[in-house]
Amino acid sequence: SAPPREDRPSNDPDARFTKRQGKSGSTFGYKAHVGVDEGSGLIRTVLTTPANINDTTPADDLIRGDEAAVWADAAYDTHARRARLKAEGKKPRIAFRPNRHHPELPPRLKRYNRLIARRRAQVETTFATLKRRMRLTCIRYVGLMKASGQVLLASIAFNMRQWATIAA
Repeated sequence: SAPPREDRPSNDPDARFTKRQGKSGSTFGYKAHVGVDEGSGLIRTVLTTPANINDTTPADDLIRGDEAAVWADAAYDTHARRARLKAEGKKPRIAFRPNRHHPELPPRLKRYNRLIARRRAQVETTFATLKRRMRLTCIRYVGLMKASGQVLLASIAFNMRQWATIAA
């Protein structure tokens, strides 16, 4: 639940706090989740959630259904998701993460994570462009609906820029 109004850094009723693993302090706001086409680099799906929502929650909504393989970082890794993707005939190219029972990944899985990192980097490049070129470093509107609109418009601008590069 949200902290009392006087303890919040903003009057946005939908924004929430999150703490990033390995980083000090917390962040207040929203998270953008994107699905990027492997070949063209175009954004196919975009979702905005309050920052406290775990990355695995909206992950299935990012999958359109016509993908041959799904590439994702370790934040989206669950056994159920891997099994479901395999059952649907898709290749789950999701980075493995250590867990409570296996705090250290075996060398085989570490090597796998390194091998798929280059393909996954395309999404990180997308976020870098959204933040630096489209100035999506902060949400300028109050409320989840308006924040989603800002992220969606930035994604449309990104795709128009990508199309210009593809068509040239």
